[in-house]
Amino acid sequence: MAEVVGLVAAVVQLINVTEKTISYIESVKDASQDRLRVGREASGLLPLLHDLKSEVSVNGDEEWSRCVRSLALEHGPIDQLREALEQLAEKLKPRTGFKGTLRAFVWTLDKAYTQEILGKIERVKTRVILALQGDTL
Repeated sequence: MAEVVGLVAAVVQLINVTEKTISYIESVKDASQDRLRVGREASGLLPLLHDLKSEVSVNGDEEWSRCVRSLALEHGPIDQLREALEQLAEKLKPRTGFKGTLRAFVWTLDKAYTQEILGKIERVKTRVILALQGDTL
């Protein structure tokens, strides 16, 4: 039972940081295409995370949940994405003054970071879809 509670808590944390990141992205006027793409991908992840949370809450002790457990391992996919989105949220956090303006411009130059975030979102989405379908990971 404790394992189920831990998994639900990990998913809830990821939902919260994803919503915060999306909020920061949406608050930027004339956001770059990279920011918009990250926002769209993160928005697409939210319904899957809510479904996962519901399924684990209701059916957490059932057989299919074994394939879900690897998602919430320490330093596993959920932890990695949560950490990446927390870092992204910190970068996107509204700031004022020169540093805030500079951060807005630097974002467009950091394509590798954007691709890394998008890759993590896509990997977690794929694994959550497989878990919800009851397939092995």
